[in-house]
Amino acid sequence: MEEFQRIKELAKVPMTDDHETKRVEIIMLKFKEPLKVIGQAVSDIIDNTDWPFKLVVFDNRLNTANTSRAWNKLIKDSTCDYVLLIDSDCFVPKLEPCWLTRMMESIEEKGIVIPMVDNTGSPSHRAVIEQKYPSFARNTSIWSGMCFLFKKSTYEQLGAFDERFFLYGQDSEWAYRSKKIGGVMMRKDVLVHHIGNYSMSKNENASMDKIYANKLYRYLTK
Repeated sequence: MEEFQRIKELAKVPMTDDHETKRVEIIMLKFKEPLKVIGQAVSDIIDNTDWPFKLVVFDNRLNTANTSRAWNKLIKDSTCDYVLLIDSDCFVPKLEPCWLTRMMESIEEKGIVIPMVDNTGSPSHRAVIEQKYPSFARNTSIWSGMCFLFKKSTYEQLGAFDERFFLYGQDSEWAYRSKKIGGVMMRKDVLVHHIGNYSMSKNENASMDKIYANKLYRYLTK
């Protein structure tokens, strides 16, 4: 047990250049996606990311820890100053400079940066795609949580994700809180492809959780 505990502690020691290089910890939760889906998502990150990063894939299968609790734990354990949360059915694009470099270019202005994401119900993302805005950053306070980058200090400022939410809603409620810092920066020159409801489509509790999340969100933001 002592040896196991020592290994766990060593795993938390940051790389010596984490802070200097502004390494980003990319956190991906795995639900019930087939290997080809999450495998492609991971491969795209590895192949299309030039910015220094550390990738953590966490097995968060249904009926185990909820999304909020898993996110909070992983963010707390992170040794990086910057964290990016991404769904396991999101595929990042190949760009020059790379997608993460572009997002990091805007991180100091608001502390939270999002890309455009297709196949999402967020009206801000749909509007950006439909109106074909030019490729530069835009300030917004409405956003979806399929993929978002933030400073760990911003997370500490706004507070942890509300663990009363389970599969849905925690990102929306946190986005509401982000209005305290003037919203976020959206990089319109980064489009992340999202399959949409892939891991939840066969979850019989998903509909009930959406109803619960919507009521909790309305209660917390009224």
